[in-house]
Amino acid sequence: MTTTTMTKTDRNAGAGRARLTATLFNEFSWIWGGLIALFVICSIVAPGVVRPAALSSLLPFAAILAITAVGMTVVIQQRGLDMSLPGTMTIAGLLFAKIGFMTGSTLLAVPLTLLIALGIGIVNGLLVAKVNITPIVVTLATNAILMGAVRAVSGGSPMTAPAELAEFSHSKILGVPMTLILALLFIIVISIVTRRSIAGRRFVAVGQNPAAATAAGIPILRYQVATYAVAALCFAVAGMLFTGFIGSASQTAGNDYLLPAIAAVVVGGTPFTGGRGSVIASGAAALFMALLGQMVLALGAETSVQLLVQAIAIIIAVTVRHVPDVLRVLRG
Repeated sequence: MTTTTMTKTDRNAGAGRARLTATLFNEFSWIWGGLIALFVICSIVAPGVVRPAALSSLLPFAAILAITAVGMTVVIQQRGLDMSLPGTMTIAGLLFAKIGFMTGSTLLAVPLTLLIALGIGIVNGLLVAKVNITPIVVTLATNAILMGAVRAVSGGSPMTAPAELAEFSHSKILGVPMTLILALLFIIVISIVTRRSIAGRRFVAVGQNPAAATAAGIPILRYQVATYAVAALCFAVAGMLFTGFIGSASQTAGNDYLLPAIAAVVVGGTPFTGGRGSVIASGAAALFMALLGQMVLALGAETSVQLLVQAIAIIIAVTVRHVPDVLRVLRG
């Protein structure tokens, strides 16, 4: 074998190892291995958590978390952060219940609630993209306003969810919870749009480099505003489903979903630098976070410990995402 042939063979082997490393430690693919490992750990330390009955009870809440994580993913892909998730979820559940009882029609309550949520998202997007206010400041202010509106609408007490919504949230198709089916639909549709369509490619380009996207003639304002509108719709759907599942619209429905939603996005591999992201990985990470929380509770830990475990999961996820870079440096 000649020296040239050996050099080409070495290059091909090196390229093959690089591709294998990238596949094994892809910033979006590691969550599947982590999910399997968590199932194994749960079966050892808390077997009750992975029993069919327990998983059946867990899946609806994991699905609701996945829908909120999808909305948060598209915002983070645009280098933003939507802190109005708790307020949007809560007000959506309350408005749906109130409009449903006032009109006697849940079919009318759904589009009206979503239309209000769409308005909330558009306002957020305009303040961020047009007025150029920092996303976290805008959405925190919006959340404060929404929580004030929640108290005004509820009168300080929870409202019973319409029977149709409760029935829908608890329904199953071929044994699969309706909430899980909706979560999968959200994940599939948004994944296809962002990965396969022209609008999706432009959306990614705006997230990667807004200045370059503007120079290329892409109307970045439209995409940035639409991002917050889509997120608000996701949060509103999650709020309505949560209201139906627990049977009442409370004043704190969305409070427990903000940190887990952000954690699911980070654990799923979507970076805060924008452009890159995977709603599929975020959906899988939502199940990971829900199962992790159940395991911690099953072991008798307090809520504070659960928050600590979520923080550790985020740190591990960020560390794993940088493994390929470290390996490349070590190879020289």
